Amino acid sequence: MNQYPARFLLLTLISYASMSTQAISSVFNDGTDVGIEVSGSGSITVVPDRFSLSLSITERGRVTSKLKALVDKKSNLVMQAAKNLGVKKANISSAQVNLRIIEEKPSITVQGLEFNKNNKGSVFIDGQDMTDQIKQNQTNNHKNTLFELSRRIQVSFSNIDEYDQFLTQLVKINVSHISSLSMSISQREQYYQQALLQAMTQAKQKAKKMIQHSGRRLGKLIYLKEQSNNNYQPRYAQAMMSESSSSNHSSFVGSQTIKASVLMKFALAKQ
Repeated sequence: MNQYPARFLLLTLISYASMSTQAISSVFNDGTDVGIEVSGSGSITVVPDRFSLSLSITERGRVTSKLKALVDKKSNLVMQAAKNLGVKKANISSAQVNLRIIEEKPSITVQGLEFNKNNKGSVFIDGQDMTDQIKQNQTNNHKNTLFELSRRIQVSFSNIDEYDQFLTQLVKINVSHISSLSMSISQREQYYQQALLQAMTQAKQKAKKMIQHSGRRLGKLIYLKEQSNNNYQPRYAQAMMSESSSSNHSSFVGSQTIKASVLMKFALAKQ
């Protein structure tokens, strides 16, 4: 008869021990060392120091050789403007060229179409014979194809002031399109490592505070896991296209925060 109270007491003690372990500690594989598991985070605030701008020069016409000459002329002006600001040749890319055919809309919109049975093959629009004009337009469409030639240029800077000056020159050259400015950090991995060290320090301090009232001391590090990664998407800022605003505007890049987080497990020192 006394077996039931004993079993109830045993289950109660097991349940209490399990709850206590989940609250402040972890039992490891060997079942002897009891430890504490904590997470930590760190961050470093850095100002971007690498900038990249993409632009395109586009011309339309029916003679591809003339289009290429126009695009090459503007491209040379763009690259020369970058070199005048001290941008190295290795930081200028201008090899992407694209040529495509433009589908033109018909020059005549047919409304009120009439057919004269006495004149086979003739077309009348609002009472006027348009047969010859339509045939001429069809012939011209086959002979005079409209082309679009474009070149994409990418320029990288190490100083935001160079970007402002370069932008002013682009407006004067009248390039077709300027993309958003890409901003990044050249030594990002180095700053990420610093953030990781901060995260580890914070995790260890947290573990010490959690056990300081238990009468135990923090032991050796048993497990360390990096929970964050250094994958990064560059930030973008919209380019200014107005000549009046670009000549008087100074760009501000702000700052970026590099974050890291870790998971650590410590053993508890033997008493």
